[in-house]
Amino acid sequence: MLTPWVDAAASLLLGSACPGCGTPTAQLCTSCAPVVGDPTPFAVVGTGVPVVAAGAYADVWQRCIVAYKERGGWWLGAPLGRALALAVGGLLAGGIGLPGELVLVPMPSQPRSVRERGLDTTLLLARVAARTLAASGLPTRVDPVLRHVRRVSDQSALGEHERRRNLVGALSARVGLPGVRVVVDDLTTTGASLVEACRALDGAGTPASGCAVVAATPLRRANGERTATIA
Repeated sequence: MLTPWVDAAASLLLGSACPGCGTPTAQLCTSCAPVVGDPTPFAVVGTGVPVVAAGAYADVWQRCIVAYKERGGWWLGAPLGRALALAVGGLLAGGIGLPGELVLVPMPSQPRSVRERGLDTTLLLARVAARTLAASGLPTRVDPVLRHVRRVSDQSALGEHERRRNLVGALSARVGLPGVRVVVDDLTTTGASLVEACRALDGAGTPASGCAVVAATPLRRANGERTATIA
């Protein structure tokens, strides 16, 4: 087996480490890989639409998503995209019917973020998830019909209600492919972005049946109180 030698060389020459725990390796370590590779999807409440997440935004999940989006860990798109596919499967198992082809609608990335990262992170996750679902026998396509139509304020310092007000009318959608639509994203905090995406799709006459995300985090209300969104 060459993997230990590859990991040692990557750690020595490149400073590579597992994004989930920091263990010297060129990939996810043997402890973190099973966490991301075999998630247990769970329902999320408080968004106004059916949502399923692959993991809670903490520990390994949080560190992997941050590494993927902010630290050049583009290769994490593959395992995180496969986890997203399992979240979509959990959504379907929860009762969403399939009268037609499944269509994944990725949350649109800000153009500035795409330029800075050199990658549309959400679109990549959607494409990996679609390939994974199609390989399992479920015909799936990606249709990036959503786009930003105005600037929004930084969401990080806003509470649940402020986030929703900040995003109302921020997205629009063109009429897309026929089929059952599922909005997909990497992370949901309050669900405000997902609600806005569903509003835009509904306005285009192509409503979403639900949403699936890689990870979900508890709410932090304006008064600092934390309320779990996990059902």
